[in-house]
Amino acid sequence: MNASGHPQDIPRTTVAGRAIHGPRGRVRPLPTKTEAISKVPFFVNFTPDDIANIEPFFQEYQFSKNQYLFWEGDAATRMFVIKSGRVKLLKTSASGKDMVLEVMVPGQICGGGALFAEYHRNGAQAVEPTVAYGLSRESYDRLLTKYPEIARGIINYLGAKLMDAHDVIISLVSSKVESRIASVIVRLCENHGTRTKDGILINIRLTRRDIADIVGSTVETTIRTISRFQKQGLLNTVAGRLHIKNLDAFKEMMRAAR
Repeated sequence: MNASGHPQDIPRTTVAGRAIHGPRGRVRPLPTKTEAISKVPFFVNFTPDDIANIEPFFQEYQFSKNQYLFWEGDAATRMFVIKSGRVKLLKTSASGKDMVLEVMVPGQICGGGALFAEYHRNGAQAVEPTVAYGLSRESYDRLLTKYPEIARGIINYLGAKLMDAHDVIISLVSSKVESRIASVIVRLCENHGTRTKDGILINIRLTRRDIADIVGSTVETTIRTISRFQKQGLLNTVAGRLHIKNLDAFKEMMRAAR
């Protein structure tokens, strides 16, 4: 690893399937390699036998806190599905400031562009000790030949990512911080929410700084905005996680920004 924390050669996990459990209240690690791979959008309709045949194509990797899975501009050689831990996707601005695009949790993939692009368009950094399974571009090509139906899953995945990117662009060009935060809250509810009797609980813990980085605002402004939402009865916090009481209100803020 060099001084910046970027691994010169991504370390291979020597203990297969050893989950690194995160702090209480965060999304639980996936217990097995099979469960992690079955979460990949390309493989959701595969049979257990198909998943068993696919598993050997994935290699297990371990990353320490703040270590990069890959840097923006690195050659795109593999994608990862997260087994445990959290990974933030970063984009560096012209001024050199890192902007958090998204926080990925167990069951999600990062570096999916490795299947289609020559270079990574963003970086990926472990927020905490993380275990992930990597699929190389060469292995993906072999799987696509064996399972042509993967192509349909890829198309659906790309379509969803395109819509997500559109929403991110809209939120970033909005002049109001509250609409940007509302957009993030809606996406978090859709991707990480669990419905409760009086709202939706977001199953990952994000600090106010995390949210500020995602929306491109200051921590102070983000804290004031979320406090205002709380006073309005739109949300509260439960064990460090956001509990959304009125998702429709946040959707309306997001639509108003358009």
